[in-house]
Amino acid sequence: MPADGWRRASGVMLGALTALNGLNYLDRYVAAGTLPLILAGLAISDAQGGLLQSLFIVAYSLVCPVAGWLGDRQPRLRLAALGVFVWSAATVASGLAPTYALLLVARAVIGAGEASYSVVTPSLLSDCYPAERRARALGIFYAAIPVGSALGYILGGVVGEAYGWRATFFIAGAPGAALAFLLLLLAEPRRGALDGAASAPVSLALGDSLRSLARRRSYVVNTAAQVIYTFAMGGLATWMPTYFVRVRGIPLASAASTFGVLLVVAGFLGTLLGGRVASGVARRWPGADFVVSGWSLTVSIGFTLVAVLAPQPVVFWPAMFVTLFLLFVNIGPLNAAMANVLPAELRARGFAVTTMLMHLLGDAASPWL
Repeated sequence: MPADGWRRASGVMLGALTALNGLNYLDRYVAAGTLPLILAGLAISDAQGGLLQSLFIVAYSLVCPVAGWLGDRQPRLRLAALGVFVWSAATVASGLAPTYALLLVARAVIGAGEASYSVVTPSLLSDCYPAERRARALGIFYAAIPVGSALGYILGGVVGEAYGWRATFFIAGAPGAALAFLLLLLAEPRRGALDGAASAPVSLALGDSLRSLARRRSYVVNTAAQVIYTFAMGGLATWMPTYFVRVRGIPLASAASTFGVLLVVAGFLGTLLGGRVASGVARRWPGADFVVSGWSLTVSIGFTLVAVLAPQPVVFWPAMFVTLFLLFVNIGPLNAAMANVLPAELRARGFAVTTMLMHLLGDAASPWL
């Protein structure tokens, strides 16, 4: 390997993007982990607390199409690095916000920064791995979601109780602002280099892009599935620690830590297993990605009801573990199916439209509802 060969290595790209994806979700959910302290510290209502997450998602969703449009035209690593720096700086600023209104603004800026990163990274990884290996690679990338989310809950609950909710934002935001520069050292992969047969040229015009996406039935079904999944996860992720404090009478540090541990273990295993199973079955069955995702989402409904309604910890904690495991099984397969059905020139925009819809119709609404 040449001296600078590491800059082009697919494993280095996957490792760097996965680590930053973990920070992405840590910064996203640290507010949920310390939400009871924010409610008390700023003297705001539950609806106002839920709006912190909902406004974040609205800003995230509105920036997604812009980021997708730029991602199909400009160097994606630069756009991703800018997003990391913006969301990290805004996370630190959240801890400095003296009023609820300014905290809302900071959360919206975090959403804009995270959108710039999240939209282009699946496209980058799809150009680093061939179609038959994408589900596994994307499974590893998305396995950072439960890890980062869990660390956000734990950081928010434990550090928040010990040092106050503002300290959690300082600790959460500092690493990303420095690590953003790591992405600028990597080499941009060529678009569509590993897609096999060349696809027909795709127009870059907005209307033509949307019509091209709408004509792809598997893309439309995939987007609908991700909306449903995100709606369920948004409500659970935002309010579960607060629910366990109020309804179950569990101390905040214990509730946030326990939920965080369940999330990281169940989510990590579910995401990796979903990607591995889909990659293995796809060699013999082209529709494996949708089958694996569909079954996992359907079965999770029953366990969710048990987790919320069961009176005893010996029942509701294991049920919550299974719920999270099944919800995360579908992430790798669904995103691999989307990457495989979209031509390279349309990939960033395709992920952008899906991300916008799944958040506007999913976890922008569910935390507030």
